Amino acid sequence: MSTPPLYRLALTAFHDARARLDENLDAVIDSGRALVSAMEAAYWVNALDLRLRKDDPSYKQLDGDGPDLIRALRFVRNRAAHQLPLVVEPTGGIRAPLTFPLTVEPLVIRWASGASLPPADERHEDPKGEALYAKRIEGREVRDVLKDVDRWLSTEQSRPGSLLN
Repeated sequence: MSTPPLYRLALTAFHDARARLDENLDAVIDSGRALVSAMEAAYWVNALDLRLRKDDPSYKQLDGDGPDLIRALRFVRNRAAHQLPLVVEPTGGIRAPLTFPLTVEPLVIRWASGASLPPADERHEDPKGEALYAKRIEGREVRDVLKDVDRWLSTEQSRPGSLLN
C-alpha cells in the first residue's frame, strides 16, 4: 500500500517545519521564529493525527508516548491559535542581574509553563490536553519534544498496515 498523497504532504510538512526550527535556532536563538516553526510542526502533526484517527481504526488503539505527546501539542497549538500567547520561551544564557558564582547555561527554547498561558475560552477548554501538556511537554526543549514526535511517526510509519507506509 502506498502512502496517500495528503498523508505524505502532512508528514513532509512536519519534517520541513522541524528543519526550519533547527535552522532558526542554529543561526540565532529567537523565540519568535521558534514559535512560528514549532506551531507549524504542531499544526501538521495534529492534522495528520486527526486524519489517521478518522481513517484507521487500529491507529486509535496504539499505546506509547506518541498519542499523549500529540494530544499535548494539540492543546498548545489550540491555545496559541485562539489566545495568541508566546508558548515558547528562551532559558539559559547570561541574564541580568548577575549573581556569583556565575553559572552559564546554554540558551535554549523551551515550551512555556502552563501557568503562563492565558486561560482558554470556555468553548476551547481541554482539561485532558492541558494535563498532558503539563506532564509531557511543559518546560522541555521544543526540539526534544518534536524529535520525540518524529520518532513516534517513524514507528507508526513502519507499523504493518499503517496508512503512512
